Amino acid sequence: MKKHLLYLKILLLSLLTTLSFAQGVEIRGRVTGEGGTPIYGANVVVKGSRQGAVTDEKGDYRIQVPAGSTLTFSFIGYVAKDVAIGNNTTINVSLAPQSSVLDEVVVTALGIKKERKSLGYSTTEVKGEDLTQARSVNVANSLVGKVAGLNIASTATGPSGSSRITIRGNGSIGGNNQPLIVVDGIPINNDNLGSVGMWGGSDKGDGISSLNPDEIESMNVLKGATAAALYGSRASNGAILVTTKGGKVGKGIGVEINSNFVAEDLLIKRFNDFQYEYGAGNNGQKPTTPLEATTSSSWGGRLDGTNVMQYDGVARPYVAQRDNLINFYKMGNTFTNSVALSGASEKITYRLSMNNLDNKGLVPNNSLHRNNFALNTNATLGNDLTVVANVKYITERNRNRPRLSDSPGNANYTLFTMPTSLPVSTMRDNVYNSQGFEKVWSENIYAQNPYFAAYDYKQEDKKDRVIAALEPTYTVTSWLSLMARLGFDTYTYRNTEITPTGTAYQLNGGYNSNLRNFTESNYSLNATIKHGITDAIGLNLLLGGNLMKQVNRLDNYSGNGFNIPFFYDISNINPDARSISYNYIEKRINSVYASADLSYKNFLFVNLGGRNDWFSTLAPDKNSIFYPSVGSSVVLSEAFKLPAVINFAKLRGSWAQAGGDTDPYNLSLYYSLTGAHLGQALGQINGSQVPNSNLRPLTSTTFEIGLESRMFNNRFGIDFAVYSRNTTNDIVAASISGTSGFSTALFNVGQITNKGIELLLSYDVLKGRNFTWDASFNFAYNKNEVVSLYGDLQNLQVGDPARSQAAYVFQEVGQPFSLIKGFNYKRDAGGNVIYDAQGFPLKTDLVSYGTGVSPTTLGFNNSFRYKGIGLSFLIDGKFGGQIYSGTNALAYRVGLHKETLPGRETGVIGVGVNEKGEPNTVNVPAQQYYSYLYNFAEPFIYSSDFLKLRQVIIDYTIPARLLTKMPFKAASISIVGRNLAILMKKVPNIDPESTYNNTNAQGLEFAGTPPTRSMGVNLNLKF
Repeated sequence: MKKHLLYLKILLLSLLTTLSFAQGVEIRGRVTGEGGTPIYGANVVVKGSRQGAVTDEKGDYRIQVPAGSTLTFSFIGYVAKDVAIGNNTTINVSLAPQSSVLDEVVVTALGIKKERKSLGYSTTEVKGEDLTQARSVNVANSLVGKVAGLNIASTATGPSGSSRITIRGNGSIGGNNQPLIVVDGIPINNDNLGSVGMWGGSDKGDGISSLNPDEIESMNVLKGATAAALYGSRASNGAILVTTKGGKVGKGIGVEINSNFVAEDLLIKRFNDFQYEYGAGNNGQKPTTPLEATTSSSWGGRLDGTNVMQYDGVARPYVAQRDNLINFYKMGNTFTNSVALSGASEKITYRLSMNNLDNKGLVPNNSLHRNNFALNTNATLGNDLTVVANVKYITERNRNRPRLSDSPGNANYTLFTMPTSLPVSTMRDNVYNSQGFEKVWSENIYAQNPYFAAYDYKQEDKKDRVIAALEPTYTVTSWLSLMARLGFDTYTYRNTEITPTGTAYQLNGGYNSNLRNFTESNYSLNATIKHGITDAIGLNLLLGGNLMKQVNRLDNYSGNGFNIPFFYDISNINPDARSISYNYIEKRINSVYASADLSYKNFLFVNLGGRNDWFSTLAPDKNSIFYPSVGSSVVLSEAFKLPAVINFAKLRGSWAQAGGDTDPYNLSLYYSLTGAHLGQALGQINGSQVPNSNLRPLTSTTFEIGLESRMFNNRFGIDFAVYSRNTTNDIVAASISGTSGFSTALFNVGQITNKGIELLLSYDVLKGRNFTWDASFNFAYNKNEVVSLYGDLQNLQVGDPARSQAAYVFQEVGQPFSLIKGFNYKRDAGGNVIYDAQGFPLKTDLVSYGTGVSPTTLGFNNSFRYKGIGLSFLIDGKFGGQIYSGTNALAYRVGLHKETLPGRETGVIGVGVNEKGEPNTVNVPAQQYYSYLYNFAEPFIYSSDFLKLRQVIIDYTIPARLLTKMPFKAASISIVGRNLAILMKKVPNIDPESTYNNTNAQGLEFAGTPPTRSMGVNLNLKF
């Protein structure tokens, strides 16, 4: 990393030195719209570069430009205009309104800007301001409900967790299904650095969660392989292009300050579907001794207010405790401050920004501190050479990320299982025994006192990251330019976890530390040719190549049993109890690509593209694959005379192929050292998967057609798409017999399809002089089906099962992706539940319940504005998915769920028949009966459908006339809220979005951090 930074410093120093000799011409002027109205915020850019300025509230601008330049004037909703400066020093420009907002230019693959009307595929742009007002700590979550076909699931781990992002479904049975994240042309690593499984753990965040929304100009979602074809295999699941803000020319140095404070509170404050009639104890009896009170069971006597013994030896009133959640979880908050400086010299524009985020989580003792620094520069060196240099430095410090799923160290687990009559204040006041060790509160020694879990367990992770790019562009002729790009994404990540001394299940504690050094380098060279063939036919050509190299260095140090109590260091563990590992992983992809854009009379557009990738992870004779793409659009409103009501109409279509490889070192066996014997090193096969040297790239083929239109004086818009995606030769890890010494083997056999529709409707409901009302609605449906696996293999388990081992996630032939399967009640031909001789229901083999990934998503947004006051709200939802709730299953087991009330004092006779077909008459004590149901999935499978009030913003922009005597040019303040209400859900007690990992095993929930609602204020000042 230090070497890369040194190179960038040298290049920037050379750039600035060169600029000291540059000279240019100062141009001034005013930009106006209809009726001579000044346009505030219009862009004035030197054509062919990123050097530019922005007009002030009077529409005035000032810019230093090279002699002989051409200026491009643009503003959203207006037709851009090019003006050659000639000998002028003052240039006033009047912009005409666009006939359609679809005439705007958008950023596409490789950072290439194209007119939206020329695109043969679907892409959606989200402006930076949509990400900064009602913001999320992870900027990906700010996209929820705003893009048709984009499905985002965040883990139930609080603000610092990762998000699972998919575009138009899942294209691989077991591989990565998330899109490529590209920041200013540089692909970044978006790996999840830690995930949760059957035995618990914590989510450690991902790559996109590190980004600062205040730096973002826009985010473009490229849907499917066609849109992202030039990125090759890495964008077979689409791409999200993040463009950050650049410098602006103005008077002196421009200063922008943004402050945002958000407070977070529990969205679900009480378990409304728990029972509050019976308290702690077993078999219907109140505890009479501390030992009897040391239980997590709510199978005791009826709550009557009498004093009853608790686990600390003190008798307290035997009453319902309904507020344990709000008494344990604290009010979380996030305080974000950013400042940006921008300006220009004669030949360079720059923007330097600094951002500080300080988050205190809902779970006590959980915090996140993040600092983002960014420098964006754009320099013009003479008439033919421009250089863009971007550097971003990010530091993150996380403390005590909440644990999820299984009980060890998971404070949530304990809060969800505490007896009805046990107040959390008793837990708070009785954390330690006389030795200073954990005071055991229940029969389950793996479930910690929540305060012990929050304050004594130690978890810290630190990440330092640099994302940098250098892009020199040389204009050879008026129609030929060459652009090189050097990009780096590198970070160091260290995670340390301590099981403290005195933990009941591990009295001497334990230590685990991981260090990861990751570097990705990309070197590319592109040649662009823009030349008209005739007056009617235009041609743009792109030829290029890219070299990508990834290096992962992974170190792990772990051990159990501290010699000196409470001294948490690896040196305090006996050497023979320590484990040390070191891994070096390298991967390369070499690529060449080309595209040709043809246009005819500005209404017919055809794009042809192709890319060839060579993978280091595959055998030399099987590591090459070529991806072709073709797209076309016809602007019907310019090709034909349409009814006057139609202002714009465009028909588009595209077809493309992409693909992917496998992880490094899957072609042959590799080994690791495991210690020594009599001074000689011992080695063993590393891994439980049979390698396959014959693996070849998978192939994903995508087809799309769509229609875009604006009608009724551009007040009503529609964007409709139908698509199909077929993945073949998927690389599948198929299960094999454990007697082989391995658990899986890799094969090129899988096939999976996605078919769906997307719809975006927009309507300017009212357009008054002082009042406006804009509404938009997006809808998407995706049918995801597993077509084949390996040979006669019909299903394949994905990830760990639920902790109860009653529910699993499979990929199964003929079924949707991420299929939830579990154990049902066994029934006879008449549908009656069959009970055994002891009165317990019998289990079936695994049965299917549906997909854990909701196929239908929607978002409904409304924006109102009266003069300087605005109100907007977003409602979003998902439909068609299922979820297995381990939290509700556990509530049955410990007697907390209200469904465990029937039969408390009389016993339970299950309705159904015995194995002879006779009516069941066996009476089972309620505790034994309902606890046994924990072994079934059927009672705990719910629809995950929901509707949420996701976002509300009330903003006020201070009029320019009131700022004349103030030091700033513009000021706005907004009151913001996110996740304010669940308008509809079908699963009791939990948030239907409470998944605990972001892998392909979706649809399992268990003891995650409760959902929150947030409210706050955002202040923006520009000087």
